[in-house]
Amino acid sequence: MKTARGFTLIELLVVIAIIAVLMAVLMPALSAAKKQATMARCLTNHRSLTAGWVMYADDNDGFLMSNGACYDNASDKSPWVHRPKDIAGNSLPSPAPETITDQDRFRGIQLGTMWPYVKDVDVYRCPGDNRRSTRRPPRDCFRSYSISYAFGPLSEGNLQGRGGYKYHRKMLDVQNGALYYVFIEEEHNGSAYGANEGGWHLPMGGSMNRLANPGSYAFYDPLASYHIKASTFGFADGHAEKRKWMDKRTLEFISFNADDPSSHSGFTVASPNNEDLRWIVRHFVSVKRVE
Repeated sequence: MKTARGFTLIELLVVIAIIAVLMAVLMPALSAAKKQATMARCLTNHRSLTAGWVMYADDNDGFLMSNGACYDNASDKSPWVHRPKDIAGNSLPSPAPETITDQDRFRGIQLGTMWPYVKDVDVYRCPGDNRRSTRRPPRDCFRSYSISYAFGPLSEGNLQGRGGYKYHRKMLDVQNGALYYVFIEEEHNGSAYGANEGGWHLPMGGSMNRLANPGSYAFYDPLASYHIKASTFGFADGHAEKRKWMDKRTLEFISFNADDPSSHSGFTVASPNNEDLRWIVRHFVSVKRVE
């Protein structure tokens, strides 16, 4: 009788080596495909939030919703999202405690003026935002998006625009909405509230609607980049798009915010003649600001 011949050790090692090579080739492609799917979902979130933003204006005589977040008080119901709340509806202390929960954050979102139009907490979060798995409470923020300070008042009691530019208060003020982003990804890990706070802001200078020359460009509020060195934006006309960052200083600024727990919005980082920053400025409130 003939005995069955098994695989030799060399043959097994060859097969394992072939499988390892195939995995090495396929894994980057699979990772890239996953990131592309994540970006597609993020862009969909932007479109949903912008649709809610437009519907709010339709229901409120054309007035835009407040861009404020977290800076609320008991009598001010205007923020598009509120700071995290406990089960009794009270604001959590500042700084937020390590015991902060997802439900605390969800309650803040659900009290905002956006909630009647977008009743899904997952829409408020980019699926590529990894703070849930890489940050300890309270820095493990849930909400990924902020509203540009160029659109809407900060609160009921603060109807003036931020210094140095004229902001849009009503939908009728918005011309060429396809040029200007409303929603932006923000990674604000220095927040005292355990959530991205306030709106998203740029440093101002010069006369109304104008910024100083490109040689004095500077970053201000934190940016986030969860999409292969790119960020996503939701525009006033309802469309969403990604922006691939080309200047290494942009990515360094983003990384600095992500890694430094003491960082807070409102610190200025100079980045003269940064083409990425020129795009950000140009699409903030008026193309004339850089002309």
